Amino acid sequence: MLSREDFYMIKQMRQQGAYIVDIATQIGCSERTVRRYLKYPEPPARKTRHKMVKLKPFMDYIDMRLAENVWNSEVIFAEIKAM
Repeated sequence: MLSREDFYMIKQMRQQGAYIVDIATQIGCSERTVRRYLKYPEPPARKTRHKMVKLKPFMDYIDMRLAENVWNSEVIFAEIKAM
């Protein structure tokens, strides 16, 4: 995905009459990407990835152990594995 600056540069260069192939060369992307970006009225929003945090179910326990000044991750991991 191109940056917002690239998006606006593509729009500006096209309004000034630049060819799509020249815009693609200048930006460093494919002609197809330039055509696609020219169709958008606004820069496309970046998609956020939702990923499952593996430690989330154990966060309360980890926080408790850290509050008890147990900072050794191997010890905490062994305790979680034993649960």
